[in-house]
Amino acid sequence: MNHKQVLLVDDDPALRSMLGFSLESSGYLVSEAESRVQAVQFLQNTPYPIIVLDMGMPPNEHTPEEGVAVLEWLKLNQSHAKTIVLTGQNPESTSYTALKHGAFDFLQKPVTSESLIQAVKRAAMFYEQEEKLRHQEGFHKVQIDASLGEGVKQVRNKAEEKLLRQVLADTDFNVHEVARRLGLKRENVYYLIKKYEIQRGD
Repeated sequence: MNHKQVLLVDDDPALRSMLGFSLESSGYLVSEAESRVQAVQFLQNTPYPIIVLDMGMPPNEHTPEEGVAVLEWLKLNQSHAKTIVLTGQNPESTSYTALKHGAFDFLQKPVTSESLIQAVKRAAMFYEQEEKLRHQEGFHKVQIDASLGEGVKQVRNKAEEKLLRQVLADTDFNVHEVARRLGLKRENVYYLIKKYEIQRGD
């Protein structure tokens, strides 16, 4: 598999064209899909290492339902792929949902070419490291896989913490409002605040 292959999934042809051009200019081989159905068709034919996925697509463009369906398919069929999700409406809640369903990273729309390329480079680096480890054998592989798993977990945690801090700052530490925006129960928000040792005024 070519580690430079990227599947770009977005229903907006103008945005898809712009982001696709930026990635191709940086040396990536880009395939474009405009829907969940088309994305899955591409993935069934070619296991892409990196997917850039819009969460809100028709017929449910105002919810993350279509993006979550792609993430769930990947989790079951190509769990090694690294997915960077693009979030538009309700970015905090959608980002949190995406991370819960296995996304590697998230970017808030409007997306700049620079931030996308940076995210894709980071995803490719993680993918390549994991590929190397998967080709090793024996006990050594198991040990490294465990520590690498921690690395991926740390990236997720970092994204989760960053998101939580941002929403807490935006809401002036209003836990009820944070819970509403992230689609969580208040006790879960309190748990995350404690987990990341966040204090008012941090």
